[in-house]
Amino acid sequence: MIKPDAPNMQTIHEDEEVDVPPERRAFLAIKGQRLYGKYCGTKGRGICAESFAEYHIWRGELIIARDFLGYLNVQIAYLHQIAPSTPEIEAQLHMTEGLIERIAALLGESEGIK
Repeated sequence: MIKPDAPNMQTIHEDEEVDVPPERRAFLAIKGQRLYGKYCGTKGRGICAESFAEYHIWRGELIIARDFLGYLNVQIAYLHQIAPSTPEIEAQLHMTEGLIERIAALLGESEGIK
């Protein structure tokens, strides 16, 4: 997780939500999915994916983090459908659920997706 007192983050922090053009939003949705797949889907801890969401929240691009939460919720549903469950799948499920909770908390939302 990015530290709140990091000077570079403070210089780009937005107090209000900013608009994100559709093309950029689509590009960033793919980037978030790739970060999750590369670093979280292969025994990662989700740190880069969490930092991705946190960075965009700091920029005021809340829709990017919400889009990412939607994707993560789809991943949770998929992981619950995989049978038989293995220790690796259980670990990924646990990591993804924690990632959803932390991103939702950063957004100030009690639910993982609205």
